[in-house]
Amino acid sequence: MDYKEIKLNVSNDKIKEYKQFEGLKIYSDIFKSEDEKVLINKRIYITKKQNYVYYERTDVNWNYWSNERNYNSTFNPENDSKHNIIFEVSSKLSDFIKYLGEEIIRKIELKQHNGEIVEILDI
Repeated sequence: MDYKEIKLNVSNDKIKEYKQFEGLKIYSDIFKSEDEKVLINKRIYITKKQNYVYYERTDVNWNYWSNERNYNSTFNPENDSKHNIIFEVSSKLSDFIKYLGEEIIRKIELKQHNGEIVEILDI
C-alpha cells in the first residue's frame, strides 16, 4: 500500500492543533445532524504501523443556512459553529463500532481481509 502523509486538525477551539501520521484513508462519509444544521464528517485511516485512526468532526452545514426559509439573522458563525472533533487510535477496527455501527465496520474488515481496499492495476 502507498501511505501518504495525513494531517488532521484536532482543535476544538480557535488555537490550531494538528495530528500528523503516515496512513491511508479507508472510509469516509458525511452525515447531516437531525436538524440539518450541522454536517458530521467521519473517517477511518490505516497507519503505516497497521493501527487504525478514527476521525470525526462537525461543521456548519452552510447549505442549510443559505436557504431562504432557514435564514436566521441571529445565527453567528463565530459562536454557533463550534467544532466537535474526535481523534482516536486503536489496533482494532472493531473499537470504532460505537461511532459507525457494526455493519459498516464488518464491511470494512471484509474488504480489507479480501485485499479490496487497494487494488493495483497494471493498465
